[in-house]
Amino acid sequence: MKPVLTLDNVKKSIKGKSIINGLSFTVVEGEVFGFLGPNGAGKTTTIRMIVGLMGITEGDIVVCGKSVKKDFEGAVANIGAIVENPEMYKFLTGYQNLHQYARMHKGITKEKIDEVVELVGLTARIHDKVKTYSLGMRQRLGLAQCLLHSPKLLILDEPTNGLDPAGIREIRDHLRMLTREKGLSVIVSSHLLSEMEMMCDRIAIIQNGSLVDVQQVRDFVQHDQLVYNFETGNLGDAVVWLKEEYNATIVENGFTIEAGKAEIPAIFKKLVLEGIDVYGAKSVSKSLEDRFLEITAEKEA
Repeated sequence: MKPVLTLDNVKKSIKGKSIINGLSFTVVEGEVFGFLGPNGAGKTTTIRMIVGLMGITEGDIVVCGKSVKKDFEGAVANIGAIVENPEMYKFLTGYQNLHQYARMHKGITKEKIDEVVELVGLTARIHDKVKTYSLGMRQRLGLAQCLLHSPKLLILDEPTNGLDPAGIREIRDHLRMLTREKGLSVIVSSHLLSEMEMMCDRIAIIQNGSLVDVQQVRDFVQHDQLVYNFETGNLGDAVVWLKEEYNATIVENGFTIEAGKAEIPAIFKKLVLEGIDVYGAKSVSKSLEDRFLEITAEKEA
């Protein structure tokens, strides 16, 4: 896939203190790339360097083949971004807001504005004043603003912040549609890990200014060790060896363990030999939240 964004050993120091420690990763055309990390990990600092709101101490950032350091205007011309919440003129209509933003770029026609409005699903309300918009509608108007100049890369810092479940799903569906139909690349920074799991193709985890890992979401949540839920009758003395050998958690209708697939038949046999009724067992993939907490805890250690 064609790279849209490349970070090459990017570092940032402020007053002699290292904030970002050699970040390197690539975002390719048509993907939603998740940017995860605890508060203070360096996510917003990295985003600010990508969009030119903060200088780069070392390394380089390249957007569509253009260096942010050497050709700033050429690089940022390919970026649409919302850092935190989109800011609008609330006393103007949605359309009037977009018209004002369109004046900042050459060649944005009325037809282009209408196309973007339809794309984000605001046609019915675009001539209402922004002060009457819900938070989800303002987020969609912010998306429209970002898309006016046909960027190749969309950067959204906490795009679902403050939205209700319906609004979150709206934003997620719009981002998916943009990558599918327009070939747009999207970077999403968020704390809502369950949403990131449904929204993103790949994720990068950053902690203390360093890159921990970059993986496909499906590979990240899959792991050699899976959690298995066993539904059984009375476990009796089996509780002892289940806890000692497998660190099992006893629940009302059986137990849960973390084990490799190859270990499951032996557990079944041992339970049957001890006369314990086994009604079923199923594997449960770890969530992105589970894996995120595991990996960041390992990194801290």
